[in-house]
This record gives sequence, structure tokens and C-alpha cells, in this order.
Amino acid sequence: MKKNLFLLIAILSFATVFSQKIATVNSNEVVFSMPETKTLQGKLEEKQKELSKQLEVMYKDFQTKADALKGMDTKAMNAIQEAKMKELQDLQKRIESFEQAAQKEVQKMEQDLSAPIIEKAKKTIEEIAIEKGYTHVFDVSGGSLIVFPKGDDITDFVKSKVGASTPSTSAPAPKKK
Repeated sequence: MKKNLFLLIAILSFATVFSQKIATVNSNEVVFSMPETKTLQGKLEEKQKELSKQLEVMYKDFQTKADALKGMDTKAMNAIQEAKMKELQDLQKRIESFEQAAQKEVQKMEQDLSAPIIEKAKKTIEEIAIEKGYTHVFDVSGGSLIVFPKGDDITDFVKSKVGASTPSTSAPAPKKK
């Protein structure tokens, strides 16, 4: 009786393992091929140009003041020269502060705008998995999975569903036999 029960459990476990349908997806490829990502990149470039123009104005102001200090008469009072040097140092600190703030602003903008895109890709992957009957979908873009069961690659299905027009650049995973 014990042997029969053990055999039955082993057969059921074996059947369960082989009844699972596995797929892979490259989520980075999906996200980067989405039309929304191209729009995001355009907005980021526009913001960077805007911030660069402001920074350029600050650099020109710094250069103008530095040139004026170099062109000062050597007989000018030390107090005036010291005040001009202090002004240049303050301007340099403001430029550095602006550069850091601008970089943070662009990073935050990228995070805020990419969150809904990533969420859309994730939901679409889940929808495709349900439609195709997959029990497990491994994301191969993270690089954290070194060895995993090979399954169907659903990257192209997901890309077509999110409106991406570019074909997959990843090699298709071998079909599960």
C-alpha cells in the first residue's frame, strides 16, 4: 500500500512539473521598442536642451566676469579685485549647484515618465502569458537568470501588442518538447 501511494505521489508530481508551460521575454527590448519610450526620449532631450541653454548663459556670464577681472588695471584696489574674485567663486558654485540640480531633475523626469511605460509592458506580458497559457515567464533581460528551463520566447508577441514595430533582436528560445 505504501509503495502504491508513493508511486502515485511521484507520478502526480512528475506530471505537474511537465504540465507547466514556460516562456521567456526580454522586457528591456519590449520597453525600448515601445512608441511611448520614443516619446519619452524626445521629452528628455527637449528638457536637456532647455537646461543646457540656461547653463550656457551661466558659463558666458562667468567667462565675461573672468575676462573683466583679467583686464582690470593692476593698480586697481585690492578690495575691488577681491570682491570680483568672490563674485566669480560664488558664480562657479551656483553653476555647479545648477548642474547637479539639472541632472537630478532629468533623472526624476525619466523615472516619472518611464514608470507607466514599464507598467504597461508588465501588464502586457501578463496578458500574453494568460492568453498563451504560460505558467512561468522568465525575463532574460536582467541577466540574473543564468540557467533556466527553455521555453517559448514571447517578446515579439508582447512588442506587437504594445504597438512596437521593430522585430526582435534576441534569438528565439528553443521550443519546449
